[in-house]
Amino acid sequence: MTQEQDLALTCGRIALDRQARDVKLLFVGDRLAITEYFVLATVNNQRHARAVRDAIRLGVKEIGGGVPRAASEDPEGRWSLYDYGWVVLHLLDDEGRNYFDLDGIWFDVPSIDVETGELIVKHLPSDDDGEIDAQLRAS
Repeated sequence: MTQEQDLALTCGRIALDRQARDVKLLFVGDRLAITEYFVLATVNNQRHARAVRDAIRLGVKEIGGGVPRAASEDPEGRWSLYDYGWVVLHLLDDEGRNYFDLDGIWFDVPSIDVETGELIVKHLPSDDDGEIDAQLRAS
């Protein structure tokens, strides 16, 4: 396991331990030069987001991951972002998760099972005859 993967798993597992929902670890490193992993987690409200954030900060510090290089939070509490370099943590409420649709944008990247640490590679349907492209253009 790489140091980056360990950091992403630590963030994801702590988020689950703190009752965040729909926690996903997405490997975006093949597509983005700025980071290797996105960790997505749904929180109930601002208070819950702060509790998850604080627990993750402590956990990351314990494994030598340091503090976030940058952080940004929505004043209304719909989302918050913490940049740990190789890992970017996104904490979103239900509205923010639906609005930003990071799951949809990054639907085709590999992910990591938070509990097992197993890499999950998505197999997209074959499009040898261009049918999918034609359907996309028509919509």
